[in-house]
Amino acid sequence: CLYVRDPPIVVFNLYKMKTAALVLLFLVFGDGDVAEAAQCACSTGMLNVRSGAGTTHNILHTMNVGECLPYMGNSAQAGGLTWYHLQYNGQDAWAASNWLTVSACAGSGSSANLQLPGCPKIITRAEWGARPPAHNIGPMTVQPPIYVFIHHGTGSECYDQASCTRLVKVYQNYHMDSHGWPDIGYNFVVGEDGNAYEARGWTETGAHTYGYNHNGIAICIIGDFTSKVPNAAALATVQQLIQCGLSNGRISPSYTLKGHRDVGQTDCPGTQLWNLIHSWSHYKEGTALYG
Repeated sequence: CLYVRDPPIVVFNLYKMKTAALVLLFLVFGDGDVAEAAQCACSTGMLNVRSGAGTTHNILHTMNVGECLPYMGNSAQAGGLTWYHLQYNGQDAWAASNWLTVSACAGSGSSANLQLPGCPKIITRAEWGARPPAHNIGPMTVQPPIYVFIHHGTGSECYDQASCTRLVKVYQNYHMDSHGWPDIGYNFVVGEDGNAYEARGWTETGAHTYGYNHNGIAICIIGDFTSKVPNAAALATVQQLIQCGLSNGRISPSYTLKGHRDVGQTDCPGTQLWNLIHSWSHYKEGTALYG
């Protein structure tokens, strides 16, 4: 499941790369918490988040109603609007204040829009020490996604947060350094410690299932499930994560569940896990149709 392809890279932005480097230095030499902002800005409508103040800047992300990002405490004027300085995936970001409300964060960092009601425990990127993305990736073009793909990571297993964290970092390093992708490819990674680990999150375009990265999210379970199934803790977390996405509008109510091997030449997610998910709600075997 590590051998998948990312969408084409369009632009390398030197400024963003420098920003990413600064964020990484902060993670190494600071206290490990990217978002110290005590306040979050929450969207009252579909709202573009941009790389600078004003509509001439690149769109980094589109916020859904009720989605929140850390507010960095300052603003700028551009195009007759007030733009709030936010943080998105470790980058400086800006959004028009007309469609934002600022209040105390529900949680630290990106967890304000990650750890949604009903979710299992999600270890944030800051908590597991993720490298910042090499450049802006952008959201999926189909929102909410209409597919959920189950993967396995192959190789070592893990049963506690420390060892799972180490393996999530291995996945990210492999994807970025061996494949040259901008980030870890999955949306979430789940360990047999029972935790979910934030990868690209609910809305970011992934690099997991070729041809379906724009309309599907991928959940990768750490380990090799060719001859056995994951433990009960991991399976419960995957199912709770899917249900959380459904309940909070991050996954389409009519989504289709598939294993990676259903749409690609691969053994992923392992024969035993693949056989198991046949019994899960929304599973459909065979090649998917593009959405």
